[in-house]
Amino acid sequence: DLMSSFCDRILKTGGEKLSDEDVESFLEKTVQLFSYLVDKDLFSEIYKNQLAKRLLNQRSASDDHERLMISKLKARCGSQFTGKMEGMLNDLAIGVDHQQEFEPHYKEKLEESGAAGPHVDFGVQVLTTGYWPTYPAFDVHLPPEMTKCTTLFKDYYDERNNKRRLAWMWGLGNATVKGNWGKKKYDLQVTTLQAITILAFNNPGAADEQFSFEQLKERLNLPEEHLKRVLHSLSCGKYKVIEKSPKSNTIKVTDLFVAAPKFQSKMLKIRIPMANLDESHNPKRVEEDRSVAIEAAVVRIMKARKQLSHQQLLAEVLSQLAFFKPNPKVIKRRIEALIDREYLERDPDVPNTYKYLA
Repeated sequence: DLMSSFCDRILKTGGEKLSDEDVESFLEKTVQLFSYLVDKDLFSEIYKNQLAKRLLNQRSASDDHERLMISKLKARCGSQFTGKMEGMLNDLAIGVDHQQEFEPHYKEKLEESGAAGPHVDFGVQVLTTGYWPTYPAFDVHLPPEMTKCTTLFKDYYDERNNKRRLAWMWGLGNATVKGNWGKKKYDLQVTTLQAITILAFNNPGAADEQFSFEQLKERLNLPEEHLKRVLHSLSCGKYKVIEKSPKSNTIKVTDLFVAAPKFQSKMLKIRIPMANLDESHNPKRVEEDRSVAIEAAVVRIMKARKQLSHQQLLAEVLSQLAFFKPNPKVIKRRIEALIDREYLERDPDVPNTYKYLA
């Protein structure tokens, strides 16, 4: 975790101010240290999550530096270790072309429909599910402006890729919401979920309308834990564009919310940060990946050797697993699971010996 976070500080904008030579030197030293790690797969999981955040939030300082680090890891561990990381970078490179093709289509459709109301600048990044970390998916109720945009993109994408299915990840997007308080106009730089929540209060005819937590939860169709984090960022942080009552630094389901009537700031462009909705890594996913790797190694060895004692199989599995060293008890549990699924069987004549079932 510390090693990956160190790389994150070097590679993202707003982190350490370093020359290209310094960055390359630090990355080389990190990879040298990485080679001594036992749980390389855990580093990979954390690094992939942080890489995804840098890329999706446009916080990566240099595409060249990102590729340099991945190439160094690839040289140490092979393409299997870095395949998903390379896939992420390739997704974004392809995404630039997609966006250039979609923009004229989007403007044309808006003009054809004679859409009333403010024009929304809209861009979509299409990600390949297999490359990126797993993110929570939920069906948010969007405001009409956003619904129109997403419908146009879905129709456009389905025409060109009829065998692919789009799933919207609302927790990953960013938006700039223009807010007017009196004579002052602000650009609020927020996440998509924050933007959807702010627009729920956008009622010029009843600017002082109050919403309960339950009303907002029903209106936005957001899970309770996610809505609490969004509302906390908007009503308890440095920039309180929403007011809550009673006033406190925690969000409760009994709270009431209203658009801040007298919001003021010296800055006209305001970035409103929000607590992460995901962990640095998913322990359950790491365990599942390890189980698959152990079982694959056992089957591969037994298919070649046909019959082995428990200790011989254990030693060969440990020698084949390059990215982590599992506890022998864990390997034994995976062997038991393979016996249950009839990949292996115990030799009835020789104790502590397994036979491969073709």
